Amino acid sequence: MEAILTSTSPLTTLHLSSSTPSPPPQNFSLSFLSAFRESRFKITPKYTSISRRPSPLTPLRVSANSQAAPASIESSTTSPIPSQMKSWVYGEYGGVDVLKFDTKVSVPEVKEDQVLIKVVAAALNPVDAKRRQGKFKATDSPLPTVPGYDVAGVVVKVGSQVKGLKEGDEVYGDINEKALEGPKQFGSLAEYTAVEEKLLAPKPKNLDFVQAAGLPLAIETAYEGLERTGFSAGKSILVLGGAGGVGSLVIQLAKQVFGASRVAATSSTRKIELLKDLGADLAIDYTKENFEDLPEKFDCSL
Repeated sequence: MEAILTSTSPLTTLHLSSSTPSPPPQNFSLSFLSAFRESRFKITPKYTSISRRPSPLTPLRVSANSQAAPASIESSTTSPIPSQMKSWVYGEYGGVDVLKFDTKVSVPEVKEDQVLIKVVAAALNPVDAKRRQGKFKATDSPLPTVPGYDVAGVVVKVGSQVKGLKEGDEVYGDINEKALEGPKQFGSLAEYTAVEEKLLAPKPKNLDFVQAAGLPLAIETAYEGLERTGFSAGKSILVLGGAGGVGSLVIQLAKQVFGASRVAATSSTRKIELLKDLGADLAIDYTKENFEDLPEKFDCSL
């Protein structure tokens, strides 16, 4: 379960979505997010639809929370950046009880290659829970920790080496270049977070902040999964758990971006129609049949 935290100050509201993304492989560049800079988005009742120009293929759809979020937010040109902010924080590893809401956390300093983002929405992923539990504390940043990887918000300050972004730009991305090695001490579940310019992409204007914040880790995982399998045009693929946050993106990326010849995917009975709508050529109900017993074979599976 992924949690979306909206922040229009004060920072207090949690919204739950149904996507279940996993952390991306280490050393993954967020350059793929840049491919969506000129994307056109439209919203349907069940999910977000993304259409990548000039592709003639059907829209790429992203499982996301469809609850409305602010379309824009005023930049720091009209309000000074405070020295302290509200955020979620934990000072020791453990269960959810170690997570506290703090109203006096220092706003992170901005390095030369970074921008300061006023957070509008942030997302929680499984990696956040594992990090809080101390499962990779040997490579973690020092405590106390402000959690959160995914973010969407507005640039309010830029470092001296930043060239492509300016104050007032609406952006989104994963604030950590590596999932497990030295993630930032000041994450995205706060009013402000500092992020390297290279880890961000402009937020498409017809995608709201909540939907944008729910996208980065899931689409990173799906895209690099396909890359690491050596997937390419003309190959076939079997997607296990195709109705999940990552699986739904794998189906669409394989079909629309990589040029799959055939996409099969598994899900429970109630989500079979969703698989077909996402573009799966073969939708397999795993409660009724075992994909291993199928006579058809595939070039790879994810």
